[in-house]
Amino acid sequence: MWYLCGIGSNIDPERNLPAAVVELVAGFGPVSLSAVIRTAPRGMESDRWFLNALAVFHCELPPDRVKERLNRLEEAMGRDRSDPLSAIRDRPIDIDILEVRQRPAFTGERVTEDYYHQLLAGQPADPQRVWLQGQPLGQAPATIHGDQGAGHKMVVHQGQNLLYDAVKAALPG
Repeated sequence: MWYLCGIGSNIDPERNLPAAVVELVAGFGPVSLSAVIRTAPRGMESDRWFLNALAVFHCELPPDRVKERLNRLEEAMGRDRSDPLSAIRDRPIDIDILEVRQRPAFTGERVTEDYYHQLLAGQPADPQRVWLQGQPLGQAPATIHGDQGAGHKMVVHQGQNLLYDAVKAALPG
């Protein structure tokens, strides 16, 4: 199954968003990431702006198991999911499954956030640079691989198209 996920952080987002990507790569293999954009908080009272991105990865697990793993990742990074108001509180990381497909042909039809539509279309307004283990990330779509032989170093390949890069990353060779 192919997963399209929305990632957001408004607590130390320049550190937490790349850290979440590292954990996604460790848990699911290559991850294709859209450009990263800064967005105002919506549906919550906060002065902290978010960094948001889309992530695409391939995984054989069913959506409920993937969601469990994503929730554990959020909790490990400091999100209190037991708080009944967690949906409207600042968060170190938020990862939502937006769409699941047999092939990476996402429609975005159930995505409600306009900024995710911009990212899916490859038309982000003012992409932001973040750093992943000393490598720039966020101003264009990229595929991130873990290089186990180099001591868990992440390898970033900048690309032009989120979905093309996702398919290319998942193919052997």
